[in-house]
Formats: sequence, C-alpha cells, structure tokens
Amino acid sequence: MTSGPSLKGVILAAGFGKRMARLTQNYPKPLLPIVNIPALERIILSYRDVGITDVLIITGYKAEAIESYCHDGRQWEMNISYIRQTEVSGTGSAARLAAEFTRDTPFMLTYGDILLEHKEYQAVFNLFNSSDHGAVSALNRLEDISIGSAVYLDGPRIIRVVEKPQRETAGTNLNNAGLFIFTPDLFDAIDRTPKSKRGEYELTEAIQLSLSENKNMSAHIIDGVQYDIGTPEAYLESNISLIHLFSESTDSPDIISDNFASPNLVLTQPVALSDQAECERCRLGPGVCIGDRVRIGHSTSIDHSVILPGADIGDGVNLSYTIIGPEVNIDNRQILQGKKNKVVVITN
Repeated sequence: MTSGPSLKGVILAAGFGKRMARLTQNYPKPLLPIVNIPALERIILSYRDVGITDVLIITGYKAEAIESYCHDGRQWEMNISYIRQTEVSGTGSAARLAAEFTRDTPFMLTYGDILLEHKEYQAVFNLFNSSDHGAVSALNRLEDISIGSAVYLDGPRIIRVVEKPQRETAGTNLNNAGLFIFTPDLFDAIDRTPKSKRGEYELTEAIQLSLSENKNMSAHIIDGVQYDIGTPEAYLESNISLIHLFSESTDSPDIISDNFASPNLVLTQPVALSDQAECERCRLGPGVCIGDRVRIGHSTSIDHSVILPGADIGDGVNLSYTIIGPEVNIDNRQILQGKKNKVVVITN
C-alpha cells in the first residue's frame, strides 16, 4: 500500500458493450475474465494496491451481476458502494453521479472495460502525489489516433483534448488511456458541458472545458499499451498479451499430468489453465486461457482462444482465434477457425 494523500476510487461500469457480439448478453462487460479473473476485479485490486479503500462503481446494464460479484468489497478489504446510471447519457453524466461520494476528496477514475498494467496505476498516483497537480491522466500511443482521444502536450502538461480527430491532420499519436485522477472541480465542468454531437455528455468535453480555463492536468505516458475489451478481437488480444503477467506460464512447451489434467496434455506457452478445468489428452496453446469448470475432450487442439467458465469442448475439436462463451457445448470434431482480425464468438 502506498502512502500519500487520501484518494477515493470511481469505476464507470454501466455500458452494454454492443460491439462485443453476443458475449454481453449474459455477462456485463466488466465481468468478462482477463486471464480467468474478471477485468473489474483486476481494476479493484490495482486501486487497493495504491492505497484506495473506498470505491464507487457506477453500474447500469446488468447491475445486479456486478453488485452480486463485488458485494461490499470486504473480500478485498475494501468498501465498495454503487450508484446506478438509469439513463445512458454519456461518460460525463456517469462520472457526475460520483459527486456526493467523493465530496471534497480527489479520486482516481477509470472505465470497467479498460485495464492497464498495475505499475501504471501506481505511476499516476505518484505523479499526483509529487506536486500540486490539478489532475492527472494516463496516456498511451495509438497508431491510428482517429479511433481515440488525441491529447496535446506543452511539456508535461495537457493543453488540449480532441475526440476522434482526423488521422492525417491530428499531429499527435497520444491518446487518453482511460485512467485519471481528478479533483472535485471536475463536477462543475461537467455541469457546464453541453451535449456532444452524439447527444451525450462526454467526459472528454468536460476535460477540454477545464483545460480551456487553464486548469492543470499533467500527463503520464504509459510504457506499454492500453488493454481493452471493447471488441472480441481486442478482448482476445488483451487476454493473450496479459498471460505472462497474471499466470505462471512459461516460454516452452510442457507436458503436465497433475490436478484434473490427464497425462499427455501438451501445453505450448503462453497458456493460462484454471486448476478447476478438466483436460484430457489434448494440445493447448499458444495464447490460450481456460476458465473454471471447463472440460476439454481428448485429441482436441486449441490455440489463440479464450474458453469461458463452464464450457464443454468435445473430442477431436479444433479451435483457433475463438471465444467460447460460458456454459457452451462444442460438439465432437467441430472445427472453428477464426483470424486475428475476425475472431469467432460462440455463445448460447
């Protein structure tokens, strides 16, 4: 735990995730597992590790599932409360719901479908703690800034933010990475922010209003990438990329015969394999996450795939670049071949 000024935590987790194919019909997006633990739990643990113990989660779509999973936070030695966003009217209006919770206290804010490496939460905290910063934002670099929020700097200070600029004329590849520390004056800016062209109150627009009034916001440029679960392709890539951080995966093929895994289970790392999974004689990897209560039949081969809890994969199945939803049954000898840019998603 890190010493420093008292901060509260806010997580925006109200969205539906319409680009996630059918996966979010059963799961709210923040509860989708990242290397077999829900993304939301990983965010909460990163908050806890920088010293934040009081967290507000803004819920909406499938709020009951999030509230049931996280409860009051005592399992993580934290205090978690909830407010439901009953009208989907933008990230600005969602953040505005946290005003009574935060009161006069600065707060760390992020989205429930964006994950950074733990060290980045710590770095943002340290930057806020190091001097009199009005606010802090984590930034990452994007090859195509037109899909993000372009951020312009004057030294370490953020001076301008533009949502989805033209790639050819943007003049920057720095993007809002979705992790902030704000002071309570953010809420006044939100109250004075008009609706965007999409008819919503955008957090980005409120930030830009504050910047135009010479409010200080400092930048932390992350070393790595922003992991998101906005699309099936991004979700699969985030899981594969983070196996090395969140599991005991190694770099070489291995044959294991412990727990529920039968002899001659061949793993080509990286692989994250739940100890509650049952795997017969099969080949897994590279780039595979196998969740709790998954059964995989013999002579099956799986690479670059996420298998969510309770799925049953038959004998002689071949899966590549797939996401298999919770409790899904895949019949014997099925062949499902996706691509890195077109992942196959199977749900009930």
